[in-house]
Amino acid sequence: MRWGSWLKQGTILVSIMALVSGCFGTKPVLEELGKDGRGKLKVLYSNEGDFFREYGNVFTLKFPNIDIEVVETNGLYQQMQIQKGVDYGTLLTKLIDEQQPDVLTLSAPEYEEYALGGKLYNLDSIIKQEQFDLEGFMPGLIDMVREQGGGALFGLPPFFYTDVLYYNADLFKANAIDLPKGGMTWKELFNLAARFEDAGMPGLYAGYENAVGMLKRIADTWGLQEFDAKGEHILLESESWKQAYQMMTDAIRTRALQVQKSDEMFLPSSNNLFLQGNAAMTFGSSGFISEFSDPQNKKASKMDWGMVPVPIDPSHPNETTSARLYEYFAINEHSSNKRAAWEFVKYVNGPEMAKASSAIYYKLPTRTGFVKSIQGKSTEAFYALQIKNMKYESAIKRVPNEFYSAYAPLREEALKAIIDKEKTVDEALTELQQKAQAALQKVRQDKVK
Repeated sequence: MRWGSWLKQGTILVSIMALVSGCFGTKPVLEELGKDGRGKLKVLYSNEGDFFREYGNVFTLKFPNIDIEVVETNGLYQQMQIQKGVDYGTLLTKLIDEQQPDVLTLSAPEYEEYALGGKLYNLDSIIKQEQFDLEGFMPGLIDMVREQGGGALFGLPPFFYTDVLYYNADLFKANAIDLPKGGMTWKELFNLAARFEDAGMPGLYAGYENAVGMLKRIADTWGLQEFDAKGEHILLESESWKQAYQMMTDAIRTRALQVQKSDEMFLPSSNNLFLQGNAAMTFGSSGFISEFSDPQNKKASKMDWGMVPVPIDPSHPNETTSARLYEYFAINEHSSNKRAAWEFVKYVNGPEMAKASSAIYYKLPTRTGFVKSIQGKSTEAFYALQIKNMKYESAIKRVPNEFYSAYAPLREEALKAIIDKEKTVDEALTELQQKAQAALQKVRQDKVK
């Protein structure tokens, strides 16, 4: 037979095979559920009641034949108290190894650790085959989750929370001051807050946060580090740290900023200066919106309020460190129920769940376009900035927990000395650097003994 005939027959054969393949369909990446959609699922979550309230009940409505068992993690904290010296991460890994849940609910650092450690199922193939929509998520989110997973997608986060800057428009109008706007720097915000000095009130009220909390907000925005890469040396004498301390303490001293006293814990909303109409601005998450409809807050219920994104770092104007992903859902690499697990991960990260969450204030769907307003106010401020990828594999992991109990009073002392003008920022940070370094070395030495 001539070569042309072979080629012609081969072409026909390939065409037939392609046609047959199309008729029977591509082999699924994951086997389908059993008869009548039956399956079983073991889910790792803090506790069973919360799981079913948050996710399980709505999922079961769509998949009534999937039996769900919850492996609870809330008992691990009690175990930590009993087993002195054992950390939460070790106990969590042990629980997963023993119970082998199919779906893992993880925090950002846990997700990163487990993904890079080969403990999670790679979702890329099933997402591609089922054409699961990744375009509907917040800008930059999927790229960030891939980066945390070393380039692959091992989990998806359905919800996030973030702070915004709330403002009392009535007070701005009464004092002929322009309203705050998105894209402000910390310097611009403090300058705006200082304009309320003549009104006899703080321009910015920190709510439940003390001076350390506000300092952390600024430091996180600027990407400042307290430790070197190995977690062995304190880094507080840089110009950026000095600027952060100086800016915040100046704002406190001039009453542009009012922070919570360190010995004051959570005060009732009736004592919140912003809700009382005695402060122009404050920070809060989406959950803070519920305060405006609380009958206990009579002044707040009548307030003309608004919100804009939190201050930004000019070198990264589209990102924020004030946003965090609520939780990641991933599939255990060793799960024998991967199809049921995928149906769950797919559903809770899909449009139906995002739409169902429109009445929930304290968390927002990572899918955009489903919660456009809350109490008549646009949610644009919550979605305006991308979530910055915090590097969880960082020096902080290498610093012993015992150090922080020694460091906290030293930092408080330094802040007080600057605010009271007992020491300059340079003097206070030089002393803090020395004392903190000595405390860190002592803790490390004590652990070796």
